[in-house]
Amino acid sequence: MKRTAKLSFYFIIFLIFALIGYFMPMVGDDLNWWSQWGRNYFQSGTFTYYDGRYLGDLLIISMMKFKFIAFLAYGIFPTLIVFLIQKIREEIYPVKNLGLVSAGISTILLLLAPKLIFKQIWGWHSGFANYVPSVIFPLFFLHLILKNIDKKDVHYYRTSTLLIFFAALFAQFFAEHITLLNCFNVVLVLLIFKNRFSKPFKKILYVIMAGNFLGALLMFINGAYLKIIAGKDAYRHVKMDGQDTLFNYFQNYYSSKVILTILAILIVVAIAILIISIYRLNNYKQKITNIALIASGGVAILPFIVISPFGSRCIFASFTFGVALIAINLDILLDNYHKFILPLVTLMLIGAGIRDDYIAKDYSQTFNIAANYLAFQVNANRSVYYLPSYKNTDYIWSENMSNDTVFKNYYISDKKIPTVAISYDDWKDALKTVDKKTYKAPYFRMFAFDQQIKAKVKLLNEKSSK
Repeated sequence: MKRTAKLSFYFIIFLIFALIGYFMPMVGDDLNWWSQWGRNYFQSGTFTYYDGRYLGDLLIISMMKFKFIAFLAYGIFPTLIVFLIQKIREEIYPVKNLGLVSAGISTILLLLAPKLIFKQIWGWHSGFANYVPSVIFPLFFLHLILKNIDKKDVHYYRTSTLLIFFAALFAQFFAEHITLLNCFNVVLVLLIFKNRFSKPFKKILYVIMAGNFLGALLMFINGAYLKIIAGKDAYRHVKMDGQDTLFNYFQNYYSSKVILTILAILIVVAIAILIISIYRLNNYKQKITNIALIASGGVAILPFIVISPFGSRCIFASFTFGVALIAINLDILLDNYHKFILPLVTLMLIGAGIRDDYIAKDYSQTFNIAANYLAFQVNANRSVYYLPSYKNTDYIWSENMSNDTVFKNYYISDKKIPTVAISYDDWKDALKTVDKKTYKAPYFRMFAFDQQIKAKVKLLNEKSSK
């Protein structure tokens, strides 16, 4: 019964995230990966000098080619993250009841991520492909440490050892800052906790270190990084005063005073948690977890003080470690009330999931109607193109189609033809009127939609001329 309940719980989480991936349209770099350039990325040898995110690049190309892979990827990787957070919590204290509270809380927090993070992770396939899978190995590594520390009766079969080696190796081909974090973590653990592990697990740690460092080497010998170091890369730079480094990026959204205030609060909270963990917590595994999550969050964000371009997607790992910190400690604190909390968490999780799936589906409908309507207008040889607008761009890494240069580059052949934005309310109203009837073919439906749009544009022009 417990097994069925847990499987059902994780299936709900999988489905919520999978539908976001299925519905979210292609925006920004997604269209480049979807194009001929992306399809020939590996065959042409572009990968040897573009970047070392070989698995992240392969994933985004596959997601853009097959919608079902986007569905699976969005479902599997976030579900693995919340599953590992739950497993870490259970290594600290065995759960009395069904458990799943940590998984539920972390899922809610991930679904309700700040807009700046949401739009570059869940609202952008290219951001998702590199930054979400990369978080899995640091959490898996922490789980392994908690499981094996001070445990003498340990045995790993050859198959398990090989799988762990390849996991450590492949984890390095998604995002550079996490590649560095993985190397940092394994070295730090060997330096601090080496004598607290059995001989079989020490071998596993050396296997992980070999995989991490080999992967880092294979990533950073890519020609792209040699150009960056030489200062010859037009897009990426390593310098303190870089235009798109961490602090400069946030200055575009917040004042320096707000940034410093937020930073000070985060530092104070982190120090407070560290002090409590060291001096007040009795469970040493909880101490290790708290310290590891805070340290990993700091190390993951540190490179972007000098590396540009920085985007809010780059703090997803640190955000996730913070989510894990909150979810695990809150779960432990409320351990005696799981019977009441889990149903509430489940309802909140489903509510947040429905909200995000609706947002993604609405973006999908807007993108599809814009692409289809634009194709209709191109075939009709129009002198002006009308482009439907998103309801908002709060949760998607894109501008409206009328301002999106990447969208227009792929969908408009004659760049001299002007485009006019059609507001979300206007095109939605037009579509609602059109869909009251049935049509023999898609062309006639689009023709009716076009008539409605032109009538609305004419009416708006008449109002503005008065």
